[in-house]
Amino acid sequence: MENIKVDIAIIGGGASGLMCACVASKKRNKRIAVIERENRVGKKILISGNSRCNLSNLDSKAMHYGGSFDKGLEFLLENFPPKKVLTYFEEIGLIAKADSDNRVYPLSRQSSAVLSVLRNEIQRNGVKEICDTEVMDITKVDNSYKLRCNDKNIFAKKVVIATGGKNNYAQKVVTNTYSSAMSIGHNITKLTPSLSPVKVKTNLLKSLKGIRAQGRVSAVINGKVAKTESGEIQFGTDYLSGICVFNLSRILNRAKNAEIIIQLLPDYSFTEINDMLFKRIKLLNNENVQEIFTGLFHKNIGIALLKTSNIDTSKKAMSLSENEVNTLAHTINKWKFKVLPSSDFSNAQVTCGGINGNEINPTTLESKKAKNIYLCGEAIDIDGDCGGFNLQFAFSSGMCVGEQL
Repeated sequence: MENIKVDIAIIGGGASGLMCACVASKKRNKRIAVIERENRVGKKILISGNSRCNLSNLDSKAMHYGGSFDKGLEFLLENFPPKKVLTYFEEIGLIAKADSDNRVYPLSRQSSAVLSVLRNEIQRNGVKEICDTEVMDITKVDNSYKLRCNDKNIFAKKVVIATGGKNNYAQKVVTNTYSSAMSIGHNITKLTPSLSPVKVKTNLLKSLKGIRAQGRVSAVINGKVAKTESGEIQFGTDYLSGICVFNLSRILNRAKNAEIIIQLLPDYSFTEINDMLFKRIKLLNNENVQEIFTGLFHKNIGIALLKTSNIDTSKKAMSLSENEVNTLAHTINKWKFKVLPSSDFSNAQVTCGGINGNEINPTTLESKKAKNIYLCGEAIDIDGDCGGFNLQFAFSSGMCVGEQL
């Protein structure tokens, strides 16, 4: 079996690992290797942001994140904020620009540009990429660490664990992403999919597959609203999707008694919706009740609303009772769906959970379990909202660790 000796071994060739390698490699006379289990580094970068790579968000604040590494998060966002990360990217050849929602993309809108500048920088600085190599565990050997891999052993004085989450890249689920961290004694918090569609219990969505609507969605846990988001809602066969739903998935996929409530007319109160329906009924008179929704919602959404309200879809508009109109107004104002907590990572963009943040030094990201081992990126129990927040954390943490090495 081949034995390789380096000064620094970075396990994981994703966003945080590559950024870490870039910064660390500025210090000359360091033998650095990035170890990647796949046949090339940066695969998840290539698919991020619909292949446009939303690499940061100028509004990166703690309120957009969840997890157990809150103290470290605050330090990173203060000392390695978006401005510092973007300045560094410009130094190594990437020009980026923020849109009206503070989401930052490369000017070319190509994720390949982000990966290229990172790889170009590490290659300029002599960093070695070791691909098709999976690290099984880490053990202390004298004054260094032995990384036992599938076909070789790698010995390093310092180690960085940047292995990413359970959904490692391109919707591929990886079961043992955290094995190297666990081998040195780290605990892993509960893992659930985040930034993912939310499965719901209903038979109504089959007819809505592919339909989109603007509205407001709320995560309701044990009868109390936990979080609310607005935006485009996408309907699937048995799930709800869209960025606004993604931002609730972290909460909903971890809860036992959860609902998601859709407000299709969030700018109108129940009373205003009720009055609107009565006016439309008066206008339609003897026409089918489904015509009430013309100009408001997609026809199939209207039918689903009627069925949810237990109203016969073949009725005439004028035959609706006052109680039926009130019920329909309530449904439009608060359309409730019972959530089925999911453990399916295949469609998740991010993993919620990871290496317990209390076991990591919040200012250096060095492991409290083993000296000279550092952790960064999605492997840590931190996940953010949709919109560049997760890549911002990956780059901030990678930069922080790179400066320590």
